[in-house]
Amino acid sequence: MGQFSHVSSYVSKAEQGTDPLDPITISKLRCAAGLANLEAKKYKLAARKSKVIDNSNFRNFLELVPEVREMINDFYSSHYASCLEYLGNLKANLLLDIHLHDHVETLYDQIRHKALIQYTHPFVSVDLNMMANAFKTTVVGLEKELEALITDNQIQARIDSHNKILYARHADQRNATFQRVLETGREFDRDVRSMLLRSNLIKHDYNIRSSRKH
Repeated sequence: MGQFSHVSSYVSKAEQGTDPLDPITISKLRCAAGLANLEAKKYKLAARKSKVIDNSNFRNFLELVPEVREMINDFYSSHYASCLEYLGNLKANLLLDIHLHDHVETLYDQIRHKALIQYTHPFVSVDLNMMANAFKTTVVGLEKELEALITDNQIQARIDSHNKILYARHADQRNATFQRVLETGREFDRDVRSMLLRSNLIKHDYNIRSSRKH
């Protein structure tokens, strides 16, 4: 009936009931909650509610759909081109899914963006030619995607369009942190030297002798 707000309400009531629930019923409730959140476009919450990746039965089920299994393994192994290729092969079937069809394009975009972000994250600089090869795309197309992610503040970086290099801004932040640490060290050194000098002056009664001369 498409009344997913009621689904969330009923799931909550069932989970808070006093009667113990068997594992199958708990799994059904989690799936129902996941579908309700999917319909509301709360994709992260939908994944967390269903907890399918952490479920050993689901992992066993993946053996029956090797494309999905390999796609997940490739994503977490940073084999993004292969992962996205598997994902592309599944798209036609997913567009026919009664629950997923309205969300496929959005989810595909988000998965690709996540892959781009993860690829750039460990590096101070990234060669766009190598990155384009890793994602089986053109440098021009990749540059546009990265520009959009930078504008949206999802990647902290700048692009050298002439040399086709992505420079991470966190490198500048790291350098600034080092500079602040060095300056703090210099200030500490000055303070310690001043304290030692004052201590020596007091120890030798310098202030008293100076005042007697006057």
